[in-house]
Amino acid sequence: MRFTTAFGIVALLSAVLVPASDAQDSDALQAIESGNAAYIEAMANADANSFAMVYDEDGARLSGGGETIRGRSEIRNQIGAFFTRIGPVTATLETTDIWRLDDRIYETGAWSYTFTPPGDSRRTIGGRYVTVWKLQEDGSWKILVDVSVPGDQ
Repeated sequence: MRFTTAFGIVALLSAVLVPASDAQDSDALQAIESGNAAYIEAMANADANSFAMVYDEDGARLSGGGETIRGRSEIRNQIGAFFTRIGPVTATLETTDIWRLDDRIYETGAWSYTFTPPGDSRRTIGGRYVTVWKLQEDGSWKILVDVSVPGDQ
């Protein structure tokens, strides 16, 4: 059911949003690459504060397990607990498509996390994602909504 909902979101975005112009597309892609690099670095350093700063103050994370975390402070707490359990994470984010509509960028792609929990063997998990980026007053872009769909990439 959750997969169907996420698939529906991706299908709706594909049908409704028009890809950005070349100039907008380049700016949007550069903003996403910068934000995703900060996300990946925070995961590698198990840095909950830096990770949370990639999100809008009112940002939300929606996981495949039905969990919803809302607000930068709650995101910091949740990812901090995650890092405490498993340590640093090698994250990959592969953008598939982007659309820019006014002060939002909609991104789809594939994600994977590789980590070694204390006392356990190395593991890799992954899936697909839909991320909505919001333009901030200072001109930067932060994640407003991050929807993770676990499963095969």
